[in-house]
Amino acid sequence: MTVALRRWIDDLHPRLRPVLAAMLAAGVVLVVLGLVGDLAGFWSDLPFLTNLVSALTGALFGVPVAIVVVQRLLQAQADASDLAAAWRLATRSAHEMRIAAHTLSRADGSAADLARHLARCDVAIGEAREWADRALTAKPRPRRLRASMYQRTYLRQVLALHEAAGQALAVFASTGLAGPAAATALQRIRSEAAFLHDQVRPAVLRLDGRWLPPAQAEAVEHVDDSFPAGLPRIGAARVRAVETLLAAVPAAQLAALLPEADEARSDLPDRDQPLPLPAVQTLMELRAGLGSLATQLDRARQIADLVDGIQQAVDDGCRSTRRATTG
Repeated sequence: MTVALRRWIDDLHPRLRPVLAAMLAAGVVLVVLGLVGDLAGFWSDLPFLTNLVSALTGALFGVPVAIVVVQRLLQAQADASDLAAAWRLATRSAHEMRIAAHTLSRADGSAADLARHLARCDVAIGEAREWADRALTAKPRPRRLRASMYQRTYLRQVLALHEAAGQALAVFASTGLAGPAAATALQRIRSEAAFLHDQVRPAVLRLDGRWLPPAQAEAVEHVDDSFPAGLPRIGAARVRAVETLLAAVPAAQLAALLPEADEARSDLPDRDQPLPLPAVQTLMELRAGLGSLATQLDRARQIADLVDGIQQAVDDGCRSTRRATTG
């Protein structure tokens, strides 16, 4: 009781406290005077004055109590309004984060398409490795300058890998991570997450004491871990690396080594040397580069899922506050 009374006094305006204290003191004085007057019989012949003093005594006690009660009600209403406004800001920020997050990975089927092309790359590399030892050391056929059976089989797998890798690169390019707006979208996510943690969170905790669930609260707190700023830059660098590796496997030149007929190939630089076929290590490096792109795309999907979770948590908090406010 004492703690509650002290809290009410602390919530009063500084200029209002001495006024209410004076009113209560005056009320106590009138109560004492009234009791003394009753004992002395002073009020017996003064009914009007008795009623006036009684009314004044009641007012001196009632007005401060009424002011405190009304102030508490108004404060509660103001807190509810401020809390609702804070959750509205959180909802707006979460909505902006969601739009930006899905800009990073717009195509819903991109991950599945990329995984399918990578599987084709794995099959091609597996087949190529079986024929690599004979194909990379064999010379052209003595009388005809086209590739041997081992070399043609190896080349077909290399060309299949080249085609699948090109398609995988095109799929990655269709996502937001390869576009110029990727850095802007990620910066928008980071700024909105920082706003949630630095501005909205203190207001909600001060008014309600309940914030987002631990996983979502940690995500908006550790922005650098949840939404790394260098993700688009890393993605662009890996795309360039894959394009360089893909250029090292020239599909058109390799396909020219696969004539189905036995026509002579007089344009070979040295008929006694093995054909200039890409090494298995080059193919493996190309596959590793494509795998890094899949990792980037998966990271973008994780960001989108995390932002969806933040938005859902914010919506739940907003609905909970609305239900508590409306009763």
